[in-house]
Amino acid sequence: MTTQEREKLIATYFEAVAAADADRLREIVTTDLRWVVPRGAVEPYAGVHEGAEAILEMMLASVGAAFVPGSQHATIRGFVHGEGPTAAEVQIRADAPDGRRYENYYAFFFAFRDERISEIREYVDTRTAAAFFGV
Repeated sequence: MTTQEREKLIATYFEAVAAADADRLREIVTTDLRWVVPRGAVEPYAGVHEGAEAILEMMLASVGAAFVPGSQHATIRGFVHGEGPTAAEVQIRADAPDGRRYENYYAFFFAFRDERISEIREYVDTRTAAAFFGV
């Protein structure tokens, strides 16, 4: 894949998550998708998760429960390409049902296979996330 194709696929991933579009996500990830989240993250998200269906269900349930539908927006601040995964620095903003505003910065590393996303490694400011989610 070219760097432009990778960037487009990553942008599509964030758009589909924000829209809670499971069908679109299934089109762009491998069935054996792997999602790695820091151990300091909010439970049950911390750790290594495998299998697209389980991961997508977990991701979309968390977005649906935590944020006002349609309020989540990811701004990709930049990409770093190399021989392996593509890194993306991302700012995510969303509104909670109680009126609070979520804003956090992430670094994601995306691996690809067969022109789909095969692994997502997510690094987040866990302190900001924990404070927002009440942990």
